[in-house]
Amino acid sequence: MTGRACRDRAIGAGAWAGDLSRIERSMDPRSGLLTFVGAAVLVIGAAAQSPQGQPPLVKEGRTIKVSDHVYVIPDDNVPIVPNVGIIVGTKATLVVDTGLGPRNAETILREVAKVSRNAEGFLVATHFHPEHAGGNSGFPPSTKFIAARAQQKELDEQGAEMNRLFAGFSPVTADLLKDVRLRRADILFDREYTLDLGGLRVRLMAPGSMHTQGDTMVFVEPDRVLFAGDVVMNRRFLAFGPAASAETWVDVLKQLASLRPVLVVPSHGPTGDASIIDQQRAVLEALRSRVRELKSRGTAQDDASKLLTTEFQAKYPDWTGSNGVTAAVRAMYKEAP
Repeated sequence: MTGRACRDRAIGAGAWAGDLSRIERSMDPRSGLLTFVGAAVLVIGAAAQSPQGQPPLVKEGRTIKVSDHVYVIPDDNVPIVPNVGIIVGTKATLVVDTGLGPRNAETILREVAKVSRNAEGFLVATHFHPEHAGGNSGFPPSTKFIAARAQQKELDEQGAEMNRLFAGFSPVTADLLKDVRLRRADILFDREYTLDLGGLRVRLMAPGSMHTQGDTMVFVEPDRVLFAGDVVMNRRFLAFGPAASAETWVDVLKQLASLRPVLVVPSHGPTGDASIIDQQRAVLEALRSRVRELKSRGTAQDDASKLLTTEFQAKYPDWTGSNGVTAAVRAMYKEAP
């Protein structure tokens, strides 16, 4: 996800990485906006594979039914587009993620109208980045926006600046985010919130700092469908935010596996079954073990990052996001004995 060179066309991963380095150098390392760097890692990999010239728009007419009560608008591997969820009970409907700005929200609402006649609506964002929460003002005021307190704090403190950064990517993103005003949550929760959509229980979970501090996952209990945000990805290395804890992430992956989901919908990229949770956990645990080994030998963190990135690329050649290993190693070095 980055910079001036993007304009209206997808660009190569090398150019994305160059702009990413420029942004990282310009930021105070103490700033929460470094979370942006972690977010960008995922799109760097996607940009190299996505169809050329596709704007970051949620696609109309692409909604698919994935279970009795759940629909997904797939991202089609287009950068800065999320997999959007529509969860329909007998009384209310919950939307998961907004797309980039109100125009995308309007598309989502038209898709909602095709599968639900419920008057009552709820909205949740898997995290505060603009393609996930930046369209919340495009939903009707009657739609109740639910957010973890940690996510609301990120929206308050970083949301406007993050939107400005994304608006600078290209004329298209600038137009989508023009004059966006983020709405505040109508319902706040700490770590877990249960929503009844009418005969349909949905659990919202915000267990700690990983990709962002307010990562929120959505589990549709009867259908056993999990919207995992950027906490679980399919053959992509996870993007660690500046406050991320590897210990927390591994523990959360254990908790998610215990839910035994039949379908896992990441924020970006292809869906999968519960095995992708186990894959992510295995990768993190193996990396953490290597970090502990190298740190105990006195290996410098930067040297370890280079070595472990090379090892990851060799072991998982079909995965994207290997440039995110550096941020993961940084977090693991802090936590290693």
